[in-house]
Amino acid sequence: MKAEKLYNVLEGFDFNLINNPEFQEDSVREEIVVPIIKGLGYSANKPNQIIRSRKLLHPFVSIGSKRKDIYIIPDYLFEVDGKPAWILDAKAPTEEIIKSKNVEQAYSYAIHSEVRVNFFALCNGKEFALYNIEKVEPILHCPIQALPVYWATLKKYVSPEKVFSENHFKLAKDLGLHLKRLGFESFESLIFPDVPITQIGQLDPDMFSLSGGIKIDEDRYVVTFDFGQEAFEQLIGKIPDEAIQLLSKREKGYRQAVNFGDTVYKVTIDSIIGKVLQENEDEIFLPLIITRIIR
Repeated sequence: MKAEKLYNVLEGFDFNLINNPEFQEDSVREEIVVPIIKGLGYSANKPNQIIRSRKLLHPFVSIGSKRKDIYIIPDYLFEVDGKPAWILDAKAPTEEIIKSKNVEQAYSYAIHSEVRVNFFALCNGKEFALYNIEKVEPILHCPIQALPVYWATLKKYVSPEKVFSENHFKLAKDLGLHLKRLGFESFESLIFPDVPITQIGQLDPDMFSLSGGIKIDEDRYVVTFDFGQEAFEQLIGKIPDEAIQLLSKREKGYRQAVNFGDTVYKVTIDSIIGKVLQENEDEIFLPLIITRIIR
């Protein structure tokens, strides 16, 4: 087997400069980010175009009856054949790019109605992190000096040839994770009217769960609702008595489940955002917790 030298878009860069107090966000952009995005195959020209500092109208701009235009501005938006592909935000070396407000901000750019992309990235000169909007943890995170090792993986996700690959996205987005990403973990009440119930399953101990789909703007999300005995009793009269009786039974080592088939029962749900991420072999999701079933 013939050994090959790893491709390094930052070859020749003196990484000691990152520790210089004068090496700030603008230096990260010019010295580190620009070589990376050009190495991926993007330029100022179409079809694989770099859009710098495009103004995006903030979606939350109304106060009372007054409306004020407020803009959010991502550092780089990348388009392939005129279609938004992904977002990258540069930060100063002192800024955090994992589990921080910077991640929430970049996520808000990625899901903006004028953009709607599946990937966003952050680079602070010391580290590079690439995120998929469907996941909490970055799908690629490395020290910037190790980028040559991860270069093929980065290209697999966001090069112009691969960024729209359908193989990246097999599962619907989870609403709980979406709200957490936006920084809305402390909502005291989230009301969902006319939620269709098609199935309810038991969880342990004395917990239940139901899930369904929800549409926000043009995006569809899967939402999982977990609830305890008090909310379960509020379902009495809203779903068949036979279902209540079956779900009230507890069998050792066995969880009951009720599937309503083609019959749909609708309820209005008051909920809060859960605290504990759940995981199965296919996905990570964040359930909402039902506080009451209104009707």
